[in-house]
Amino acid sequence: MSQTMPPQSEDSEVSKRSCVRCNRRKVRCDRKQPCAQCLQANAECIHPGNKRAPRKLNRPPIAALRTRLQQLEEEVERLQAADGRSAVGSRAAHEAERPMPVDTKPLHGMLVVQDETKSRYVADDAFVFLRNKIPGLQELYRQSWDKGHSSNSELGLDAGRSDPLQPLQMEMLWPVYKSNVAHVVTILHTSSVESVIRQACVNPYVELDPESDALIRAVFFAAVVSMDPAHCWSVVGDERDVCLREFRLAVERSLAKANLVCSDDIRVLQAAVLYLLCLRCVCDSKQIWVEAAVVVRVAQRQGIHRDGQNLGLSPFDIEMRRRLWSHICILDILCSEDQGTDTQIRPEMFDTEPPLNIDSDDLSPTLTELPSPQAGFTDITLCIIQYEIMAHISWTDKSFGSGSNQSHLQSERSSLPELAASLEERYLQKFDLRIPIQWVTAVIFRLTLSKASLVNHLSNSAALDQESTATDDEIFILAVEILKFSSLLQNNEITTPWAWLCRSYKQEHAMALILSELCSRPISPETDHAWDLVKAVYDQWQADNKINSQMQEPVSLLMERASISRKNRAGALWGAAE
Repeated sequence: MSQTMPPQSEDSEVSKRSCVRCNRRKVRCDRKQPCAQCLQANAECIHPGNKRAPRKLNRPPIAALRTRLQQLEEEVERLQAADGRSAVGSRAAHEAERPMPVDTKPLHGMLVVQDETKSRYVADDAFVFLRNKIPGLQELYRQSWDKGHSSNSELGLDAGRSDPLQPLQMEMLWPVYKSNVAHVVTILHTSSVESVIRQACVNPYVELDPESDALIRAVFFAAVVSMDPAHCWSVVGDERDVCLREFRLAVERSLAKANLVCSDDIRVLQAAVLYLLCLRCVCDSKQIWVEAAVVVRVAQRQGIHRDGQNLGLSPFDIEMRRRLWSHICILDILCSEDQGTDTQIRPEMFDTEPPLNIDSDDLSPTLTELPSPQAGFTDITLCIIQYEIMAHISWTDKSFGSGSNQSHLQSERSSLPELAASLEERYLQKFDLRIPIQWVTAVIFRLTLSKASLVNHLSNSAALDQESTATDDEIFILAVEILKFSSLLQNNEITTPWAWLCRSYKQEHAMALILSELCSRPISPETDHAWDLVKAVYDQWQADNKINSQMQEPVSLLMERASISRKNRAGALWGAAE
């Protein structure tokens, strides 16, 4: 039976806190004794005390806090002192080795997940400090990292099931990769990949782990990209466009299954870089530009931007990571050129050294020390040459101005011949140009060097506000030279195995410069030669149906304008002659 509450009077005492029943029911309480809600419900109205129970604060003694604070201050001073010493040593060492000036503080960090193929890099001084203070922290981090790898969604792709790899197809495509791709994209250790492929052929019904599957499918996609339609039909038995679609989908699904974005396995990153470098030759460059940015972030998380020698890795891992990082830098530079943007990678972001000039066959996981660099051509020479010259083009200071900046630009211009002479002495003088791949490498060297010279001329002309006829003539001659080398690569039988790569050297900026000059220059043997060259190269680009650049429309408009201008000038000459 409910207790009868006394009638509420106007002089009822008002509590500072709501009653227990109203607080539990989350309703408004008028805080009277008894309250209206309890009176209406004919329930007992109980108000808590006016003061809250005091909190029990588990604070350490003042002396303990002071001791901990002093320890932290000493640790910060130690890190700052080490930072200053490392900055001096790092700067002095890299000034002699890097092709461009680097003035940055040293990179700190460590690998916290590391085994034969996996690595996870943390660039956090606090973590390093805590690791030294808390035993077992690194193992706890490793366990938490392993638990975090559950997502199969990759760049919006569905990690659907791909058709199993066919042994006969693998046996046919692997030699194509070794012949057409391995000498110009040297990301992988050929012998290691070959052993995986052989095992897959011997045991076709044993499912590969996701990382190996992604790597092998990227290899076979690269092989398909490298073939012309007739060759593709003879090897795969299907049209090249159909094969490109199917193999591309298979690679994307395998990368999704291997969880590229969250993966700490270097094989998945190798597969992604190989895939994007080859995809750039046959696909819209905007998509590759976006996905290349993801690859850079994954590489940073795996610590590929840190030289393996500083991380205490094996000689084999040191060199393979250097090769991978160099190709990532080249991919970033190429994608940035395609889209007319700055590179995502900057010199101050990494300390990974360029790869050594040694053949892939000279590398082995059992090496105790790296071989000495060779003089002349190896399978990594093309990568080294491109990396050093492209880095000079993209990573030198391009800020325009006057005063002291003029001397800086002049020094950059003078440093390019020094770089060219160094590359010539180290590599090209020892080439045998009767060997096709060495001839192709030499032409790509000349092409890339001419492009770097053109960039320097344009930078100096803009910075020094020069518009002289002599400067315009130099720029015109360099642009024509670039287009000649590009045409030579694309229309020579000797380049057939690497024609897929040679066709990607489409120098739209040089083409645009030539066309703009042809719109204003008079008819002459030099301009006639340049016009014939431009038409031949442009027709080849149109036949490929993929200019693959933001310059496509401007170049087409300039072609029309130059054609009209030359017709008008030729008509004026004929009229004057009559």
